[in-house]
Amino acid sequence: MRADRRSRPRYLLAILLIILIGLPTRLIPQHLPAFCIYYAGDALWALAIFLMLGFVAPTASTRRLVIIALLITYAIEFSELYQADWINQLRSIKLIALVLGHTFLWVDLVSYTVGILAGALLERLILHRPHQHTAAPMPPHR
Repeated sequence: MRADRRSRPRYLLAILLIILIGLPTRLIPQHLPAFCIYYAGDALWALAIFLMLGFVAPTASTRRLVIIALLITYAIEFSELYQADWINQLRSIKLIALVLGHTFLWVDLVSYTVGILAGALLERLILHRPHQHTAAPMPPHR
């Protein structure tokens, strides 16, 4: 699917909504079911990455955004295998830890994929609808 142009205000609103929904999975996990903590948070994080890419590149194809979002999220997950002191010190900062994570888990890659594919579906169904022309058709030329 090739995007004509995404609505930045609509994407910004969606990004903020996803962040608001996802933050409790990291900030108050003791009040949530395990499924939300272990899977939904990661899927929502990946969905936010997909939406941010759509915001930054409003004319990029959905396929391109999916691929870039997968590459970014997978790269960050694989970076968790690297446990040098300097990066672990960065990870001790809450905001950086929310982005970089701490521990590599294969299941996180599945959650990211689900979140990004949900973003592509959300885009197709709700966020990005090509502009429909409502003008009456032109009469044939004589």
